[in-house]
Amino acid sequence: MEINKMPEVLNDFRIYDENSDTLYGVAKLELPDFKSITATIKGVGVGGEIEAPVLGQFESLETKLTHNINDKWNLTMVGGRAVALEARAANQYWDSANNNYVMEKVRVVIRGRTKQMSGGSWEPASTTDAENTIETTYIKYEVNDKTLLEVDKYAYKFVVNGTDIMQPIRDALGI
Repeated sequence: MEINKMPEVLNDFRIYDENSDTLYGVAKLELPDFKSITATIKGVGVGGEIEAPVLGQFESLETKLTHNINDKWNLTMVGGRAVALEARAANQYWDSANNNYVMEKVRVVIRGRTKQMSGGSWEPASTTDAENTIETTYIKYEVNDKTLLEVDKYAYKFVVNGTDIMQPIRDALGI
C-alpha cells in the first residue's frame, strides 16, 4: 500500500498520432491553460463586483509543440489542418513508506486545428525550437486509465472526475 507517495517529476513522455502508432518527435509539449469565460456581476445584494465564471465555458485553449528541428510533420501543420494527438507520460513518485518508486501512467488526448507555426531559428550545432500552436477544441486527461478532465467544446461537454458538469445545461437546452 502506498502511504507517503510524493510527486517528483514527469519521467518521460511520447506523442503519437491518435489514430495510429506513429510516434512524433517533440522536444516540449505545452498544454492549455483552462481559463473560464467570466461575466461581471454587480447590483443589489452584491458588495461591489464579482467576476463569475460561466460554467463550462472556456477561453481559447492553446496547445504548443516545440520541435528540435523542422521536419515534414511540423512544417505541414499549418493553415487550419486538423490535428489528433495522444500524449503518453510516466509521472514519477517516491513512496517513502515502501522505499521505492511508483510510476503512474498519464494519457492526454488533444484534438483541434493548427493555428500558428513558428519556423524557429537556425544556428550551427543547435536546435531550431520550431513551434506549432493548436487551437484545442477537445482535450482529455487520464491518469491510470481514469478520466479526470475532459472538455469537448463542440459537443458541449465538460467532465471533471467522472461528472459531466454540462449535462444539466444540455438538458435545459434540449441538446
